[in-house]
Amino acid sequence: MTAADRPPRPGFPHPQIPDDAYRRMTLVLRVGLLGSLLILVGGLVGYLIAHPGQMSGSAISSNPIVRYFDLGALGQGLTAGAPEAYLALGLFVLIATPIVRVATGFYYFRRGHERELSVVTFTVLVLLLVGVLVLGPWLR
Repeated sequence: MTAADRPPRPGFPHPQIPDDAYRRMTLVLRVGLLGSLLILVGGLVGYLIAHPGQMSGSAISSNPIVRYFDLGALGQGLTAGAPEAYLALGLFVLIATPIVRVATGFYYFRRGHERELSVVTFTVLVLLLVGVLVLGPWLR
C-alpha cells in the first residue's frame, strides 16, 4: 500500500507525504536538541572548571561568549578548547535546529507536491533566516 492509498491520519491531512518523512523531521529535532544539550553541558562544565570562583552575576554581566559569535573566532576558540566557544556552539546548534527542521519540512512538502504547505514552510523558513541573520546582528 502506498502513502497515497492510506486514509488520512489524525493531524496529518495529506497522506501523500511518506511516514518516513515525518520520522526524519522528528529525528532532526531530537538530534539537534540532544546535540546542543550535550555541547552546552560540556561547555558549562568546562567553564565552571576553568573559572571556579566566578559568580554567575559577573559571568552574565561580562557575557564571555559574545566574542565567539563570529565564525572565525568561534573556530579559533574551539581549536583552543575555550569552554566559552563550546557554549556559543551549543547555542548555535540550538538555534539552527528548528531552522533545519523547517527546511527539511519544506523539502518533503515540495517533494510531495504539497503546494500550500510548501508555501507556508518556505515563508516560515525565510522569516526564521531573516530573524537570525538580519535582525539578530542588527539588534546586537
